[in-house]
Amino acid sequence: MSKHVHTILLVEDEPHTRRLISYALTSNGFNVTEAEHGQKALEFCKEMLPDLIMSDVMMPVLDGLELRRRILQDERLSKIPFVFLSARAQTHEIIRAEKLLPDAYITKPVEPDEIVQQIRKLLG
Repeated sequence: MSKHVHTILLVEDEPHTRRLISYALTSNGFNVTEAEHGQKALEFCKEMLPDLIMSDVMMPVLDGLELRRRILQDERLSKIPFVFLSARAQTHEIIRAEKLLPDAYITKPVEPDEIVQQIRKLLG
């Protein structure tokens, strides 16, 4: 019996942060698909159904908040666990994101071990 390898869609416009998170996840046995903005992430979601989506909030082309809104409107995607990443830790920014019902909200700078722990908790 083979063990399911979870696929994470990582949406982050900053290359260094994207590489850091991707490395932490792949080193812990996750399959990672990367997108540098929300529009590309939506295209990936239509091709594959990831087990979890982790997205930066502030990005060009299509930001994380709009990405989350569109995912919630798509019946096939709406149940996928969603994690926001953001450098904005102010209460009003968190409340704005929380209205979109993310499964977690992680502030930057990221701690790779924290991300891996959050994802394991969400995916069981």
